[in-house]
Amino acid sequence: MDRILELKLAEIREGELLALIEELEQTCPVGSRDFLGSPLLFFLTQCVYPDGSGKRVPITTKFVAAAPLLEARVGMLPDGPLRYLCGELAALSRNTLETFSGSKVYMLFNKTLPKFTMKSSTEKQKRWDGVIGQRRSNRG
Repeated sequence: MDRILELKLAEIREGELLALIEELEQTCPVGSRDFLGSPLLFFLTQCVYPDGSGKRVPITTKFVAAAPLLEARVGMLPDGPLRYLCGELAALSRNTLETFSGSKVYMLFNKTLPKFTMKSSTEKQKRWDGVIGQRRSNRG
């Protein structure tokens, strides 16, 4: 089986993964239509970082009527695409799926999706960037 995280959203047309995407659209301020050509991992990451690399917004199911896939316990998932997806996310965070067996699926997403950090420039880096900018402006 191909890696599920690398599947393009447009390739997911039915089944458990499509139902998961629909639940995520109800719980997150991100629509899947904007990401049809993107891998599933990118869409999932956007669900947690709706403003790009800005503030992390954890996925929650508090405000939806029903989200059975997101609310499912990882350890109780039957073999299938959702279980494999959770396994890939666990491996991405250098853990095993058993580490998250008591967690709900949305909590596994919150804990394992890659984090974006903005490195603050040091004073030396800021000076160097200024020198490079000055050199570029002198060329022209």
